[in-house]
Amino acid sequence: MNAPDDVRSMLVESATRLLNDQVDQKMLDAAKDDGWSARLWHALEEAELPRVGIPEEAGGAGGTLSDLAAVLRVAGRFAAPVPLAETAMLSGWMLASAGLPVPRGPLAAGPAGDEVVRTRRDGRRWLVSGTLARVPWARVAARLVLLAQADQGAVVVSVDPARCAIRPGRNLATEPRDGVLLDNVVAEAAAPATNVTRSALRLRGALARALLTAGALERTLELAVRYAQERVQFGRRIGQFQAIQQELARFAGEVAAAVAAALSAAGAMERGSDVTLAVASAKIRTAEAAREGALIAHQVHGAIGVTSEYLLHHSTLRLWAWREEYGNEAEWATTLGGIIQKRGADAFWPAITTT
Repeated sequence: MNAPDDVRSMLVESATRLLNDQVDQKMLDAAKDDGWSARLWHALEEAELPRVGIPEEAGGAGGTLSDLAAVLRVAGRFAAPVPLAETAMLSGWMLASAGLPVPRGPLAAGPAGDEVVRTRRDGRRWLVSGTLARVPWARVAARLVLLAQADQGAVVVSVDPARCAIRPGRNLATEPRDGVLLDNVVAEAAAPATNVTRSALRLRGALARALLTAGALERTLELAVRYAQERVQFGRRIGQFQAIQQELARFAGEVAAAVAAALSAAGAMERGSDVTLAVASAKIRTAEAAREGALIAHQVHGAIGVTSEYLLHHSTLRLWAWREEYGNEAEWATTLGGIIQKRGADAFWPAITTT
């Protein structure tokens, strides 16, 4: 699947239709307790959506990073309680880059932070050890795909989470963020980490969160506009008040900027052009929009916006959670500032106008 714009539009329509049919308040509420929706995952797998962006020779559906970016944006829009980004954007990429087949089922990836996983040869086996905190979706994954350090260099390993000690945790949006202890766990597969580095994994994780955030912002804006058109106060729909209109217009501007930054970063990563600059900009911009957008949405909704019976919190809690993952805007602003400082003043304007 190598999708030009028209085919990518069909891919987005298919993903939107599937998620619109599958995701509702009942599913999202159930996912708070279960950690995810197995039913939704199976529907996505039948449609091959977790395989988008993974080369066909590795067991994927093919397609480009921009194709996958479009799908992740839709997933964020519906607050899909499944590890779609971790499977396709992170684990699938790690395995395919190392020349390993990508198995079916949900996948989890790590580490992108300071934690170290070590592996060593034991005859024909690779034994993996380490302690990881807050691994996204570890307890529901069919495999954990990890970047491990060996005497020979970095190695991509795939392990069965059933062989690990899993300590359940969650983020603000109740998505699984689990502790994982590996004590000489036998790897199911292993290969040298060709083109897979900790910094590259962090960049892809940050881009995935930016794309999911862009989609969640679009849904949050939709809910706020719809509520303003329906809610009557002082004899008028509140959307007719200029103050509300102004705030919603500001929110729409934030969403447009966030979506543009996220999609631009996906294009830059696909081309291999100024990737760190583009991803840092996208993570900063989507995080800023998440802060402003969630504030406006809850101001427009009033008390109903924080009730568990209403959909808004499923989006805004994810906005707040995803804003912090794979680096918040302060961390990425430091990275961006370092890039600009290193390049010098003369390169500043071309950098921000061509990225």
